[in-house]
Amino acid sequence: MIVTHTQNANGDTRLYIGGKGSLECWIEPRKDGRTWTFHLDEAVTGNHLSPDDRRQWAIHTLISLAQSLNVSPQDLASIPYEAICALHATDPFAGRRVAQSKRRTIEAGFMATRPDIRRPTTDFSSSNTDDQSRSKRR
Repeated sequence: MIVTHTQNANGDTRLYIGGKGSLECWIEPRKDGRTWTFHLDEAVTGNHLSPDDRRQWAIHTLISLAQSLNVSPQDLASIPYEAICALHATDPFAGRRVAQSKRRTIEAGFMATRPDIRRPTTDFSSSNTDDQSRSKRR
């Protein structure tokens, strides 16, 4: 399972689970820092899915996450957010999951970061992204 820990300019984190597809699935920590909530939304490049298909996709993703953690699906909710963050793949090319922004809005986006790294807001500037994209094109 592809797991990508991300952080935005405000320091909020998300953990995207599963690969790119018609739906994006992620978990966010609750204010207590231990528990988490599951979210899903249609991907920008995905196909429209029926509510039944969305539910099946969510169930499949959560079951896969439970398998990656070696716990039963019923026990998944008791796993702390930080323990799930440990599944983050440090290689951004692992499973071909590389963040590609559709809009150049670093300030509003979530960037992949290792779970043990808390990046300061100054790390998130659009000029850095522009420099990196230019160097990759050369």
